[in-house]
Amino acid sequence: MSTAELKEKLIAQINDIDNDELLAEISTMLYIESKSVNGVYQMSAVEREAVEDGLNQIKNGAWVSDEEANREIEEWLRK
Repeated sequence: MSTAELKEKLIAQINDIDNDELLAEISTMLYIESKSVNGVYQMSAVEREAVEDGLNQIKNGAWVSDEEANREIEEWLRK
């Protein structure tokens, strides 16, 4: 199957989908692919800043364990 044929097939399949969650997932996948160069995702300045903020939080001890996060979520859900 040629690239053009595959694209046509995918477009037809997407046009038949009524599942919003599936369409959102497809959209996300296509967005990520469109932002990659040679298979490497290219982060925006905002994304790079968010990663740097997260790394700084870890360095400063501003994090919780997975277990603690799950306990906090369970507490929140019980309210």
